[in-house]
Amino acid sequence: MTRIDEGGRAARAYGRVQTRAALASVPAVAEVPAGIPEAEPASAIAQVTAAALPEHLRDAFVALLAETEELRRTLAVARRRIEELERLVEADELTPVANRRGLIRDLARTLAEVGRHGVRAALIFIDVDKLKAVNDRYGHLAGDAALVHIGETLQAKLRESDTVARLGGDEFAVILRHVDAEQAQAKMEQIVAAVAATPVRVRGESFTITISAGLHVLSPGETVEGVLRFADSAMYAHKADKGGATRSD
Repeated sequence: MTRIDEGGRAARAYGRVQTRAALASVPAVAEVPAGIPEAEPASAIAQVTAAALPEHLRDAFVALLAETEELRRTLAVARRRIEELERLVEADELTPVANRRGLIRDLARTLAEVGRHGVRAALIFIDVDKLKAVNDRYGHLAGDAALVHIGETLQAKLRESDTVARLGGDEFAVILRHVDAEQAQAKMEQIVAAVAATPVRVRGESFTITISAGLHVLSPGETVEGVLRFADSAMYAHKADKGGATRSD
């Protein structure tokens, strides 16, 4: 580092010290002066404060304000980046829905709302029927397309306040909020029918995919593990009713 650089840094540091000392002697502004917009009181007050400073300290004070503003912008960018990373951590890598981590987080939050505020909610557990047969006949690309089709269909049929997630493999889950048992049952039947209604097309091939679903209405005092287990059991009961499927299907 050159002597000029060292001298410049020392001068800026000295200016900050002198600015703070001068600010301590400037009378506090009790209220925002007339004519200054209320939307930006901090900036406006800073301008008034700068005007009240001795001329030889004004430049140092303005430089300090610029550094503060730059730090504020940097912090805002960092916060947005953190939010984006958190979203990616909870997003499924294949389908346009949340992953298991995102589902567990939202389910825990919903159970807390059920217990504290009496919010009505339900969990739907979904399993894709005969996905292995699709992979064997059409290839794994077709199997992936089927999973994407299911994720997109679920999103299209649900509200933004609901949560759709892929738990892994061929399993999905849906959290419905502000619904009673009858409404949840109707929604489950709707999404089961919607998935089967539109064929999946891959490389000129077309096939229909179906899902089995089980419903559990959330109650106060339940745990995440408990409601997932109950909904999973209900789903396999539905699958068995359709064709005698077992957990190895």
